[in-house]
Amino acid sequence: MKTVTRAAMATLFGATALAGTASAGGLDRSYQSVLAIFNDPGTVSFSLSYVEPDLKAEDINGTGRYDAADGFAQYQFSYTGRINDRFSYAIINDQPFGANIFYDDDPLTSNIGGTEADLETDAFTFIGKYDFDDRISVFGGPRVERASGVVALNGQAYARAIALRGVARVAGVDAGTLGAALQGDPNAVAALGGLANVGALGAQFQNASSIFLATGGYEVELDDDWGVGLTLGAAYEIPEIALRLAVTYHSEISHDNATTEQFGLASLTPIPSEIAFSSPQSVNVDFQTGLNERTLLIAGVRWTDWDDFDVIPTTLGSDLAVIDDSYRWSLGVARRLTDAFVGLATLTYEEDLGSETQSPLGPTDGLIGLTLGGRYTRDNLNVSGGVSYNWVGSANAGVAEQPVASLTDSSAIGVGFKVDYRF
Repeated sequence: MKTVTRAAMATLFGATALAGTASAGGLDRSYQSVLAIFNDPGTVSFSLSYVEPDLKAEDINGTGRYDAADGFAQYQFSYTGRINDRFSYAIINDQPFGANIFYDDDPLTSNIGGTEADLETDAFTFIGKYDFDDRISVFGGPRVERASGVVALNGQAYARAIALRGVARVAGVDAGTLGAALQGDPNAVAALGGLANVGALGAQFQNASSIFLATGGYEVELDDDWGVGLTLGAAYEIPEIALRLAVTYHSEISHDNATTEQFGLASLTPIPSEIAFSSPQSVNVDFQTGLNERTLLIAGVRWTDWDDFDVIPTTLGSDLAVIDDSYRWSLGVARRLTDAFVGLATLTYEEDLGSETQSPLGPTDGLIGLTLGGRYTRDNLNVSGGVSYNWVGSANAGVAEQPVASLTDSSAIGVGFKVDYRF
């Protein structure tokens, strides 16, 4: 049964990563699996996947129509070694978080046309595992992470929101009060000193909004920055029935990126600045148990804490991505079909949180995914692959907490493969 365990878990790691990259859970990509620490000593693994999202969006109270997401590829690498009978280690390279979004419509005539994000991370995790006996183990180690990217905000909705904040900041008034006054709220008009003052501020707002659109909107480029965090975990196993329960905690990682802001409202010249933010902490729970000598049940849950993910450029002064916490559940079955081949089917679920708006940089809410995969073994070489299809939940992309574009009938297809070789 132990042979079934190794095959099934490696297949799951390679195949379900495809579904994971099409996540509804914020910017999650790799799901930071550390199951490589349980591989046989001397195992090298490499996986490559490609995801093609289909995120269709249209303006709310507007004419914009968008194909909002670009396809992307990503890889993972790991090596597992052993120092003695009780201590083993793994080196894991993955790409835990990212975004590839582009709203492909004219910014002058649509709410968020021209808005895009190309965010990427790379992480190296160094894990040591100590076995107290054949059932209980603890593991952990440092994780270093690189983060960089480019974000552009454009379109009529962003022009209005950014112009409103800019005019309010210069005038020394509250942006919410100014917005209400421009909508004719009598209390807000009175708070700003009457119709004459509101009229003057309204003219400044219209001018600033027009300049924002005419000069190409707003863009911020984040230079590479490296941060360090911790990974800690523990596992309980019963080898005789291929049972394993592993719990893994990943800490936040703080970044302090040098940035360049191109802000049409304030200046046509690049503005050097900095962004301090933290990639999210998370907890993974991975479970497996043998049902019989040829069948393995696999389950997992991941929680990702996006509450403290605040990316606020200095000049812009507002958060680029407000993202809800995510919970991802998976349930699968691996079945040995021949001595050399194991098949796998797994279902993935992310809850629809029912939020009124989602960040345009991660505009989904909920997911149901199906992955089918298999693994072929010959001597010390294992080759696995899989295909996933994901039904992505509907959502409203929001600017300044107001829904501006609706995404429905979204989906994503992923394909990939994984190679393991044991020296």
